[in-house]
Amino acid sequence: MAESSGPDPSGGPDESDGLREADGPAEGSRGPAGSAGPERGAAASAPGPAASARRKLRPEHYDFFAGGAGEETALRENERAFGRLALLPRVLRGGADLGTRVSVLGREWQAPLFVSPTAFHRLAHPDGELATARAAAATGIPLVTSMAATTAVADVVAAAREADSEALVWFQLYPQPEHEVTAELVRRAERAGCRALVVTVDSPVFGRRTRDLRNGFHDLPPGLAAENMRDLPGAAPGSTRDIAMWPAGWDDLARLRELTDLPVVLKGVLHPEDARTAVEQGVDALLVSNHGGRQLDAAPASVEALPTVIEAVAGRVPVLMDGGVRRGTDIALALALGARAVGVGRPVLWALATGGEDGVREVLTALREDFAHVLTLCGGRRPEDLTADQVVLRGLPYRPGGPGRGERAW
Repeated sequence: MAESSGPDPSGGPDESDGLREADGPAEGSRGPAGSAGPERGAAASAPGPAASARRKLRPEHYDFFAGGAGEETALRENERAFGRLALLPRVLRGGADLGTRVSVLGREWQAPLFVSPTAFHRLAHPDGELATARAAAATGIPLVTSMAATTAVADVVAAAREADSEALVWFQLYPQPEHEVTAELVRRAERAGCRALVVTVDSPVFGRRTRDLRNGFHDLPPGLAAENMRDLPGAAPGSTRDIAMWPAGWDDLARLRELTDLPVVLKGVLHPEDARTAVEQGVDALLVSNHGGRQLDAAPASVEALPTVIEAVAGRVPVLMDGGVRRGTDIALALALGARAVGVGRPVLWALATGGEDGVREVLTALREDFAHVLTLCGGRRPEDLTADQVVLRGLPYRPGGPGRGERAW
C-alpha cells in the first residue's frame, strides 16, 4: 500500500460472511444482523442489512466488505453451517436470575460477544472506527480494532473511552517481516491502552479476492489510509507502509511474546495440532476463524472447526470464534460447542454504513438481547449452562439411547 494504503487483501471484513448476489435473498435474512431476528412473516420481503448497506456504498466498496476468496465457498459456509445445527432445549430448570456475563482473560464482559477486526471503516461511514468504538463501548461490547483501520489505534481507544472509561479494546496485529516494524506497532497498541494483541496467523500470502480483482479495487480513495501503518521504521516521514503477508513461524511468535506483557490471542487457528502447539507455546487464548472466507476458500466453516480445537485445548486457555454469526442462536450454538465468546464483523459494517454510530449500537444491542432470549429458551441462566449435548444435526435421527451426559449428539 502506498500513501492511499489501498485495499490490503488481508484487511477486509475477515470475521463474518456476506453472500454473493447470486445466492438469492438479501444477506442476513437468516437472522437479526441488525434486528433481533423476529420470525419471517410479512417483513420477510424487507431488505436485509447487507442489501440496505449496498444502496449506501459504492459498488467496489460493498464488494470489498462482502466478498471472499475464490468461489466464496468458505464465505457462504460460515453462515450456512449454523443453519445445519439445532439446539435441544432443557426444561424445568427453574430460576429467573438470568445473566449473560462471561470472563475472558481476567476481565468480565457483559455478554459473550465482541466486535471482530475489520478494515477501512471510513469506507462505510465518515466517522469510521470512531463511531464503531463509541457504539461498542456504549453497549459494553469489547472491540478488536484492525491493524488496517482507517483510524489510528490511539484515536480508536480514546473514542471508546469517551463512551466508557473502562471500555475494552484489543489490537489486531499481522507480524511483519521487519522485527522493528512489529515492535513499533506493539508499542503503539500498548501506549494507546489496548488490553490484548490479537495476532492473525492465517495469512502467509494474500487471499485471492475475486470481487476486488474483478473491480480493479486496489487503492483507497484520496484522504484515506491504513493509519496504523504511518510513520513506521523504513518509511518516509508522514507516509504509510504496506501491510506484508508472509509465512511467519513459531519462532516469530516467540519473539513477539518477548516484546510485550499484553495477553496474546492467536487468530486463524483451525487445526487441532496447531491449537495444541499454540497452548504449549504459551498463548493466552485462541480465536477459531477462517478469516471470513477471505483466505483459503477450501477451509471449513469456523463453527465446524471449533469442536476439535476445543478438544485439543482441553480447557487450558479460552477459545473464541468468529465467522457467520448473525443471531443469538448462533452465539448459543458456538458457546454450547465450547467457545467462550464469539465475534461479529460484517453485521457491524452494514450497520455502520446505514446508521452510523446509532446503527452499530442497535445491532450489538439486538444480538446481545437475542442471545439472552435464546439462552432462556434453552433452559440456561448463564452462558456456561449451554453444553455440547444440546447441539444436534438437523435431519438426522438420534442414535439409540440419545446422547450421554455432556456428549455431543452429532
